[in-house]
Amino acid sequence: MNQIPSAPNRSNPRAEERAQRTRKDHDGKERSTRLRRPMAAIVGAAAAPLLALALFLMACAPATRGETSTPPPGPAAETSVGRLQWRGGPTAILELGGLRLLTDPVLGPRGPAAFVLPKHPSTGVENAPVARYTDPPGEPLGRLDVLLLSHNHADHFDAVAKETLPKDLPFVLPPDAADAARAAGFTRLTPLDWDQETVIPARSGRLRILAVPANHTHDPELDATLGKGNGYVLRWEGEKPYAIYWTGDSVFTDRMRAVAARFAPIDLWLPHLGAVGVDGARGLRTMNADEAVAAAALLRARHVIPIHHTTFGHYREPVAAFVQQASAKSLPASIHVPTDGAWMPLPR
Repeated sequence: MNQIPSAPNRSNPRAEERAQRTRKDHDGKERSTRLRRPMAAIVGAAAAPLLALALFLMACAPATRGETSTPPPGPAAETSVGRLQWRGGPTAILELGGLRLLTDPVLGPRGPAAFVLPKHPSTGVENAPVARYTDPPGEPLGRLDVLLLSHNHADHFDAVAKETLPKDLPFVLPPDAADAARAAGFTRLTPLDWDQETVIPARSGRLRILAVPANHTHDPELDATLGKGNGYVLRWEGEKPYAIYWTGDSVFTDRMRAVAARFAPIDLWLPHLGAVGVDGARGLRTMNADEAVAAAALLRARHVIPIHHTTFGHYREPVAAFVQQASAKSLPASIHVPTDGAWMPLPR
């Protein structure tokens, strides 16, 4: 129904002006009320299912986040003692208590002749080129506090590493490798023979590095020819103590059993796998899956991060063989297969 507008009050202009303002205010409030009511209804209708969905998702969410193997680069999480980045083959960066260690640096690019071995462990061919299947990670090495070498073979300390790493980098290595390191220009050498150690202080603790035996092969004559190498037990002494056993190139021997008897249980075991030489005339030069599972059990390792696999052409056994054998033998250790170039927290 149409409304008839009020006649203007011409006898009192001010009263008429006040009346017009009152009508405008009244009309404005009515329009505002008419707009607010439908909007409130819409918001209320939408909010109910959204609130229900949020409550449902909260109920379904796990109580704790699952572990990830590839956290973004940056400081280690407060709940972890450190982190690790595998860079292919035997090469990894270990961060412990703010210290950064680089193991067995093989830094050359992908290609059919990443390095040359004096004699191929499988074929016996002399001066044999060995292929690298993947490039090293693109992320720079960054600041390093210690270079840690297991032995001076081309597949553990390559020409690119000798040329490009800082010559004043503190360098822990076997005595047999010291001359080659000096010849390459490195000046801050700490040679460690078996059962010798060095201690590196840090802001929140210290790292104790102990050299332990690493027998390259079960053949004593060949082992002597290949040279005396080291494994290392790394013990972080701080608010959160942590122990790592890095085997270097070692098969499973009585000497490794003695390490297990001395240090088990170990927080983290870093074995060199790949079954190098398993198809050659003189046998294994690094552990295969069977030996690694037996060693891990004896060490009572809480966690295992297998390295020294996949990257190079002289590796003969895939890391999956170790994972499968560990499952078949019900190995209690947690196995974390690293992704080349990815950072992962040191598991506890």
